[in-house]
Amino acid sequence: MKIVIAISHSFCANFIKGQSAYLQSKGHNVTIVSASGPEVTAVANNENANLVEIPFSREISLVDDIKGLFSVIKFLRTEKPDIVNAGNPKTGFLFMLASIFFPKIPMIFTLRGLRSDTLSGIKGKIVFFTEWLSCYLAKKVIVISPSLRDHAVEIGVLNPKKAIVLGKGSSNGVDIDKFCDTDQNILLGKELRSRFEIKQNDFVVGHVGRITKDKGVEELFDAFKLSRLKHRNLKLVLAGPVEDDDPIKPEVMEEMLLDKDVVFLGKVDNVAGVYCAYDVLVLYSYREGFGNVVIEASSMGKPVIVSDIPGARDTTEHMMSGIHVEPRNSHKLSEAINLYIENEDLRKSHGKYGQRRAQQYFSSDVIWEGQHNLYKSLVKP
Repeated sequence: MKIVIAISHSFCANFIKGQSAYLQSKGHNVTIVSASGPEVTAVANNENANLVEIPFSREISLVDDIKGLFSVIKFLRTEKPDIVNAGNPKTGFLFMLASIFFPKIPMIFTLRGLRSDTLSGIKGKIVFFTEWLSCYLAKKVIVISPSLRDHAVEIGVLNPKKAIVLGKGSSNGVDIDKFCDTDQNILLGKELRSRFEIKQNDFVVGHVGRITKDKGVEELFDAFKLSRLKHRNLKLVLAGPVEDDDPIKPEVMEEMLLDKDVVFLGKVDNVAGVYCAYDVLVLYSYREGFGNVVIEASSMGKPVIVSDIPGARDTTEHMMSGIHVEPRNSHKLSEAINLYIENEDLRKSHGKYGQRRAQQYFSSDVIWEGQHNLYKSLVKP
């Protein structure tokens, strides 16, 4: 079987890491399609997959998107794959549009979130239409969490008959052998704390992901400052790139950069050691398809705090492996942080339960097997 896995940007390579190797172990030929970048090149090389680079535009651009569509059509005409799995936003939309010219190729759209949820005006309507059209044209839609599926159906983006959630959700599952509290990872966490002069009795609130407004970083910083009024030994550590798309306010960024208790790590290749340096992980996004970083942290035995929104709420069981917090409410987030600071037994209990849950339900093999079974069911012998 010739399988195509398509993503929009090299930074999304973690969404598909391991899939090519798994499918090739089953005897299939795999091609990855993506905009160029070191992350996707590394995945393709490490997993011996074919890589075709198409410069997809991340934002709406009529000229660039038409060029991208023609590139996709040319690629499909040349490669003649048996099946395609393309993720949103841009890549999935262009591949689903191209399916009009290739009706015999089953096209799967992987819905990793709804960007239209945080947009308004004309742009919001355009993005909503592209999300709806992508789901409409797809043969099947893999939705990466149960609550995202329910939300997409409720607002009219998705036909429930097309929707599939693999296991209990997740874009790519978690490598539970990598994300575990081994002696090596614990040592990496201690080295990180030492490098930034974080003391043993300091409490570290951590973030992993893009540093943008829609990741809730502004509210996280506000909550951090509120909690620090009561707990002076508090540190905020952020791992991830600062992006120009949907940036946080300049004055907030300047204040964070000047704050001696805030640490920016930038993009980190191996985040397993980073999780070991954290006391709690916070994912306080405005929108989230799932939030794999939460499962990674849980797999490491860390308690988590997530915004109570579609997608993110599926990553943790409230007051069992973590805490759900009303979105965009810094005071409520601060209360959740304080609860963990003041209750070590609760932190340990939630961490241990989350670790068992991650290992039982969110192993990458569960997701990859589900994808493989779907591919086989859609491709006629």
